[in-house]
Amino acid sequence: MKKIVIYDHAAVREYKRFSREVQKDFQAHIEILEAKGKLEFPGGKKVTKDLFEIRVARKGIYRGFYAYVKRDFVVILHFFRKKTQKTPLKNIRVAGMRLKKYA
Repeated sequence: MKKIVIYDHAAVREYKRFSREVQKDFQAHIEILEAKGKLEFPGGKKVTKDLFEIRVARKGIYRGFYAYVKRDFVVILHFFRKKTQKTPLKNIRVAGMRLKKYA
């Protein structure tokens, strides 16, 4: 089911820090999310009950967190570059705090 994608203002600032190539990869995944309403692994993965991640690997590991709000909306909450194999709790908390504005 098609979704309307909105971006948290802080996530937009984070996104703009990435190279054009990384931005293009994220945009390709977000377009799939918008058209199909979900991302399949390896492009996406459920992180918590409410948070999902967009997965990009290009000379580094990059992630974007998103959540479903209301029925037809997806909000992009947080972008970051991973430095370890495990997703840092700090990044999960940032996305969770931002989600509270939309829930």
